[in-house]
Amino acid sequence: MISTKNKSYMSPEERKAKVKKLRETHQMWFNDNKLTDALYIPKMAYRPPGKDELHVSFFPSELEKDQDVYTEFVSIDYESEDPKRTLYLHKRNPHWREEYELVESKSGYQRHLIPVSELTVIRDITDSVAKVIEDFANLPDPDNKKDPTVKDVLGEINASLQAINKTMYHILNKME
Repeated sequence: MISTKNKSYMSPEERKAKVKKLRETHQMWFNDNKLTDALYIPKMAYRPPGKDELHVSFFPSELEKDQDVYTEFVSIDYESEDPKRTLYLHKRNPHWREEYELVESKSGYQRHLIPVSELTVIRDITDSVAKVIEDFANLPDPDNKKDPTVKDVLGEINASLQAINKTMYHILNKME
């Protein structure tokens, strides 16, 4: 998870576009959980000097939003560094100013260090595929007259296949 890429300049527009593209993988989950406006901020996970574990860092302005923050691990160029695209939650913490170490970069930017161990794993893209497979396995028996009609079952199969197709499309596009 530690980024080794060289730093490259990226305009704010390019960064926003990359974050928007990264978020697309998780947007269906956000929608399903009524979190359409969730605060999503992908971050680099790295081991700061003198620390034994991985950390992410947030700018004060990001934590001042006083919201839960959803994140995933990316490189400095906002490329996903996790093939499973794991989504993490940093639960809103009203005491962040006191609890998280403030560090300053060589260029003068201040950030608060948060150990990765304090993040909660929410999901990864394999969860979506597993759910569709589970739903498919739990379809009613078309031979049982008390169960829905064959047309109903075929409609559910079609919906499951479309969900698999959509999930695989997103997975394959992220690998390119």
